[in-house]
This record gives sequence, structure tokens and C-alpha cells, in this order.
Amino acid sequence: MKLSITLFLTSIVSSSAFVSVGKSGCSAPLQMSEPNSPDGEWGEPEPAKKVAIKSQALPFMNAPLTLDGSMAGDVGFDPLGFAKTEVDLSTYREAEIKHARLAMLAAAGWPLSELWDKKIASLFGLPGVLDEAGRVPSVLNGGLEKISPFYWGACLILAAAVDFYGVNRASNVKGYVPGDLGFDPFGLYPKDDKGKKWMQAAEIKNGRIAMIAITAFAFQEFASHVAIINEVPFLFKPFWATLADNAPSTYVIPPTVYEAPPIFELSAPMSSSFTEPVVDAITSAVTPSIDAAASSPAAEAVTTMSSTMDAVSSATTTTGEAATSVIIPPPAAEGSDELIEAKKRIVELEAKLAAVGISP
Repeated sequence: MKLSITLFLTSIVSSSAFVSVGKSGCSAPLQMSEPNSPDGEWGEPEPAKKVAIKSQALPFMNAPLTLDGSMAGDVGFDPLGFAKTEVDLSTYREAEIKHARLAMLAAAGWPLSELWDKKIASLFGLPGVLDEAGRVPSVLNGGLEKISPFYWGACLILAAAVDFYGVNRASNVKGYVPGDLGFDPFGLYPKDDKGKKWMQAAEIKNGRIAMIAITAFAFQEFASHVAIINEVPFLFKPFWATLADNAPSTYVIPPTVYEAPPIFELSAPMSSSFTEPVVDAITSAVTPSIDAAASSPAAEAVTTMSSTMDAVSSATTTTGEAATSVIIPPPAAEGSDELIEAKKRIVELEAKLAAVGISP
């Protein structure tokens, strides 16, 4: 009897713990609800819902909820909605940073290989891999068969090793950031969060530009059949080499200056066997008359010079008639000694004629 009464009283007291607080109650009953729950229900508080923001890259549309600007280089560009969850976003960022790093290496290696391929190949005694236009081997340009299979094998092994290291680091490092391999031999990576985000943004932006550039390289060389270093030589060659290559199309060659012919020019060169008798005949006819004119009065000098000119004319006529019947040998060179000597004698005769006041 006592046991039943005790159980009845106990049940009444315990049931009061689930009764709501009354207006006249002066004691606070026990409440079994979660104190942090706003509705007084069981469970954890609901997380705050994200609000879509405008995309910086596409201002006319909203950015996906996962692109909230917390990741470096996030400008809200995902028009096809690939990154639906945080896991998807992290996976795509890992792939983007890998392609960005490869593109930066390729954008630098492409023009350097066009500049130095022949020099390096000749240094090691190997054949060059550039084509006739100086373009590097590529999928569009062709020529990939020139590359050794051992090179491709080494590239695959290196890429697999780096990827395995990255996956292992992502699963073991707390707070892993996509693309963070811990490679910083020069200690350039900042220590503070603001500096880290700036460095990450700089890397991803340069990588995106490199991906566009390497694609443009491939299509430009395929379409124009001209090497990149020849399309824009001022970016890859010294400026003096560029000016030297473009000199014919840049500078106009001045016209040739007209040179007057020499005073004494023979219409046809004469051999020494013909010129010497002519000069001797003229000299023998003129010299005595000039000497006599120099010692005689003026009137006699004029008469003497007149007879002298007649003698010169007759000597010239006679010599010309003789020249027509003589077979002229092959002409002498313009700078021969005989011709020079003949010109000197003619100059001396003209000087003597000018001394007595007679112009030839």
C-alpha cells in the first residue's frame, strides 16, 4: 500500500516538469527544450542563408551563391553554373591553378624556343625542330613527331609526381588552399592573410592571361604561317636588330649624284701608234711659231700665228685622212700611260696658245 502511494506521488511530481509556466506560478519549472533554438524545438540553429550578389565580371546577372568573393581572384564569373557546391568550387580552382601555371611556362617557352632552338641544337650537335618558317612544333603547326618519345615520357612522370604530391598535401594539411604546394624557395610568400590573398590573386590573374596568350600563339601561327618572334619582333629582339631588319622599308635610298664628264674626253680611245704621230706633228708645227711669236712684234706675231693655225689645220686634216685609211687596233684602256701623256701634251699646247693671246 505504501509502495503504490509513493509511486503515485512520484508520477505527479515528475509530470509537472513538462507543464507550461502558469500566470500564477511563482517557481520556474524545468524545460527540456534547447535554449539556443529560437522556436523552442530540438536541434542546432539553422545557418544564415547566403544572398546572391551581382557578378563583377557580368554585372547584368547574379553570381552563384558559392562565389561570394572570399576566394582570391573571384569576380563572380560562372555563367554556366559549374560550381554548385563548395567542393565543386575547390575542385575547379585546383584545376584552374594547374592550367594557369602550365600556361605561364608555355607562354614563356614558346617564343624562347623559336629564338634559341637552333643555337642550342647546334651546341649539342642535334637537329633543330623548327620548321622552315621558324615555328615551333604544335598540334596545329605539326612537327610533333620530331620530339623524342623519352621527352614525353619524362613530362608524364613529372606531372604525375607533382599531382600525387598535391593530392597527398590536400588531404593531410589543415586549412589547405587549392594550389598550395608549399613551394617557395625564395621566401616570397607573405605571412599575413592579406598578403597571401594578394599573392594568390596575382598568380591566378597572370595565369588566366597566359592561358589566353598561349591559345592566341597557336592559332596565330597556324593562320599566318609566321613565327611569333617575327610577328612582333620588337618584343623579343633588341631594338637595333629590329631597326636593321626594317631599314630597307623604312629609309629611302638617296638618288645617285650626277657627275659631270671630264673636260678632255675622247669619243673613241686611240692606240699609241696613232696618237703619238698626231701629237708630234702638231707639236713640231706649233712650237717654232710660238717661239718666234714670243720674240717678234705684235703684228708679226699675229701673222706668224695665223700661218701657224693654218699649218695646224692642214696637219690635222692630213692626219685625219691618214687615220681613215689606217686600221685602228683595239682601244687602249682609259687609264693607259700613252693616253695620259697625250692629254698632258695637249694641255701644254693650249697653255702656250693662251700665253700669246690666241684661244684654241
